[in-house]
Amino acid sequence: LKSKDEEKSKYQKDKETQRGLLVNLKQEETKLKDDLQDHEERKRKLSRAIRQAIEREIAAQSKTTTSKGFGSTPEAKLQGKNFAANQGRLPWPVLKGEITGKFGKHAHAVIRGVYTQNNGVDISTAKGATMRCVFAGKVSSVFVIPGAGKAVMVSHGNYRTVYANLKEIYVSKGDQLSAKQEVGVILPSEKGSISEAHFEIWKIS
Repeated sequence: LKSKDEEKSKYQKDKETQRGLLVNLKQEETKLKDDLQDHEERKRKLSRAIRQAIEREIAAQSKTTTSKGFGSTPEAKLQGKNFAANQGRLPWPVLKGEITGKFGKHAHAVIRGVYTQNNGVDISTAKGATMRCVFAGKVSSVFVIPGAGKAVMVSHGNYRTVYANLKEIYVSKGDQLSAKQEVGVILPSEKGSISEAHFEIWKIS
C-alpha cells in the first residue's frame, strides 16, 4: 500500500509537471504567433512602400517624353551592359554573411500550419555591417518602414533593387551609385549580436 501510495504521489507530481510544461508551451506558442504577426506586418508595410514608390516612378515617367539612362561603371561593363545580363553574377549586398531567409513561401519552423512569405532574401551578417549596391544605378526612393528601419530603392532600367532593415543611410534620392557602393548601416538584431539585411529585386514593365 505504501508503495502504491508513493507511485500515485509520483504520478500526480508528473501530471502537474506536464500541465505546467503544456501551459508554458502554449504561452511560448502565443508569443511566437504574436512575434510572427508583427514580423509579417513589417513585411507587408515594406511591400506596400515599394509598390507605391514604383507606381510613383511609373507615373512620373509617363509624364515625360524622354528618359535619361545611367552610365555603367568599368566593373559593371566587365560583367555585362545591363542588369538582366548579370543574372547569377551580381555581387552580394553585404561583404560577408549567409542567407537565413530564402525567397518565397515557407512553412514556419516551429508553428504547425503557419506559412511565411518572403519577397526577397534575409542575410545575417556581422553587427554594424553595411549594405552595398549590387549594380550601378540611381537612387529612386528612400523611405522609412515603421518598426522596420529605413529602406533604399535603386533603379537599374526596368529593374529595382531594394536594401531594407537599415539603421542609417549614406545616400539620398537622385544619387548615382556604382556597384558595391555602400548605401547604409544595417539594424542590429533584437539580441544585438548580429545584423540581418533584407534584399529584394523587382522588375517593372
